[in-house]
Amino acid sequence: MGNNLTKKAWFLIIRSSTDDLREHPLEPGRNNIGRAYDNDIILQDLAASGHHAEIHIDPNTDVVSIRDLESTNGTFVNGKRIHDPQVLQQDDQIRIGHCFISFINTGKRSPHSYSTRYAPTKVTGELVLESVDQYGVLLHEVGQRLVNIPELNTALIEISGLIKRMIGAEECQIIMADKFDNLNEIGISDLVAQKIIETKSALIFSGALEKSLKGKEPITNPIQSLLLVPVIIDQKVAALIFARKSKQAPNPFNNSDLQLVLAVSNQVAMSIQRSHVEHELIHNSSHDSLTDLPNRALFIDRLSWSIARAKQEEGFEFVVLFFDIDDFKDVNDSLGHAIGDKLLIAVAERLKHNVRKIDINTVISRFGGDEFAILLDDIKGTLHALTAANRLKEILSKPYKINERQIFSSVSIGLALSSMGYEKPDDILRDADMAMYQAKELGKARIEIYDKAMHQRVSERLSMGTALRQGALQKEFRLHYQPIISLQSGRIVGHEALIRWYTPNRGILNPADFLYAIDTAGLMYSTDHWVLHTACIQAVEWQNKFPSDPPLFISVNLSPKNIKHPNLIENIKHVLQVTKLDPGSLHLEITEKASAPDDEDAIEVLRTLRSIGVQISLDDFGSGYSALNYLARLPIDVLKIDRSFVMMIGKSDDSQKVIEMIKSLAKLLGLIVIAEGVEKAEQIAFLQSIHCEYVQGYFYAKPSNTQAATELLESGRQW
Repeated sequence: MGNNLTKKAWFLIIRSSTDDLREHPLEPGRNNIGRAYDNDIILQDLAASGHHAEIHIDPNTDVVSIRDLESTNGTFVNGKRIHDPQVLQQDDQIRIGHCFISFINTGKRSPHSYSTRYAPTKVTGELVLESVDQYGVLLHEVGQRLVNIPELNTALIEISGLIKRMIGAEECQIIMADKFDNLNEIGISDLVAQKIIETKSALIFSGALEKSLKGKEPITNPIQSLLLVPVIIDQKVAALIFARKSKQAPNPFNNSDLQLVLAVSNQVAMSIQRSHVEHELIHNSSHDSLTDLPNRALFIDRLSWSIARAKQEEGFEFVVLFFDIDDFKDVNDSLGHAIGDKLLIAVAERLKHNVRKIDINTVISRFGGDEFAILLDDIKGTLHALTAANRLKEILSKPYKINERQIFSSVSIGLALSSMGYEKPDDILRDADMAMYQAKELGKARIEIYDKAMHQRVSERLSMGTALRQGALQKEFRLHYQPIISLQSGRIVGHEALIRWYTPNRGILNPADFLYAIDTAGLMYSTDHWVLHTACIQAVEWQNKFPSDPPLFISVNLSPKNIKHPNLIENIKHVLQVTKLDPGSLHLEITEKASAPDDEDAIEVLRTLRSIGVQISLDDFGSGYSALNYLARLPIDVLKIDRSFVMMIGKSDDSQKVIEMIKSLAKLLGLIVIAEGVEKAEQIAFLQSIHCEYVQGYFYAKPSNTQAATELLESGRQW
């Protein structure tokens, strides 16, 4: 466009859908345009507002400007809707409704204007799209491409073609940011690219580009005209619109071309951003938000393909590895969920970087919590699968450094092979999961392969779980009591309560036969509570019937899982209150594995229980941590020597020395000692010689039902 006009006459050439081509002179000052009859320039156009716009001529400065009068359909200058007053230049094109208005200076007017540029005398609907409003035409076409072509790259190729035709370019491309390293291939130097990316500004080069860069690195192939417009998203250059004309082109790119492409760049930016959002939504719907691994839905989809391929392709085999982190709950409970999440992320990163070294045909997925699954395609038999699983176990068992803390963990892995002939993804996942839990049962940090025998064992366990629930409802559980004897008096001083299951078909089962099933069925806490309540009732009954000093005590086992149950302390207080048992007559037995020496939460629970008078017994001492600081830190009253030491009395001097050492240590710490598993007189003699306070075992009595235990008390037997 030219410079602002000199002091000469100005006029408008107006084309509309109702009148022939006409021109209208402009007067100094205000010139109102609109449909109403009191306007200076009246437009016979229903799309125009009554008072649509105002053109103002400043007689002192020769500046001509136009402003919109809050019209309904807007005022457009060179295809762009104006919101603020805008200075007009020679040949500017104004659109009001369906009227096209050219702004002309008489001194610049061509004698052939009517026969060339303004030849159409009436404005039709087609002319609205085909006339001087190039912005509207191009943006309309661009919008259509972006909306109707779902694949972004295809849409951008078509938009490049539209821009090329509209601005008369010989070449036009929309280059995404990930291809910026290849800009040299199309003649854009690193210096030019860097300038655009850093300044986020559009550039037009014409003629010898070396001169425009002031002797700096030139574009590789100098050309006559080059246009570069950045597509900006969130203050970053996300793409580059590139167009060029050859040396032979009659007209170089001008400011109108630049404004046109800038308008397109805004639409392209919105479309790229929308495409990124859509891709992100699709990605998020199929990936885990914490680790960015494929989620269960995507894994099952890929697994379905593998199952279908195995049916169609002879010799094709695959395996599903299902695993979780051993004792992950302990990490969350002791270190917090934030550390637990970081451990999961670290595991995922280790999988991403190492699993494909095991096998390139893999899909790695996080199912939730600490559960992960891996699909290995095209394996060469069971040995191949086992080799991959062992390598995986080795990789994941190395220590992790999180928040300057070293965390050691292991994984239990279950394998399910396609050779079992699966029809559905859920079936092979179920069996891999089953194999993983079998690995946990057998000691954790190991690998198990699913087979039909495993299925049978799990089915039996499920049946037992159902039977357990039915047994609880039908009151098939009973307590047996084993007496605890004072070596000094030879009399019964208390009992240990032991649960038994009176099954209809399998007889009386010991805890070892069903406690795991109780735990798996989620019945452990309710079972512990029932045992405690029933045992306390029985203890009070015996104390009332067989008074002694001190009163008979009752010893109840507390499972490791329940020691940190949020309701444990209140429930124990409630049972003591309801049964009216003195807290000092209740011994709660915990194992060494129930509380590690540095487990402050568990230690605090024990301290609280001890503060209300409950006696804490450490069961099976010597089978777990067996550290001296363990005894010093735990708030306990009674030490129970594991039967494995007692059985060796008379057979191993070393075992006897260990027992003597334990008794001496207990004496220093003020603890009472109970020896378990006593079956022979020589064992009793040795225990008496070291002044062990209490014993229990088959030598005195096996665990028996309430009636038999009561009869033994009635007999007043003294050993």
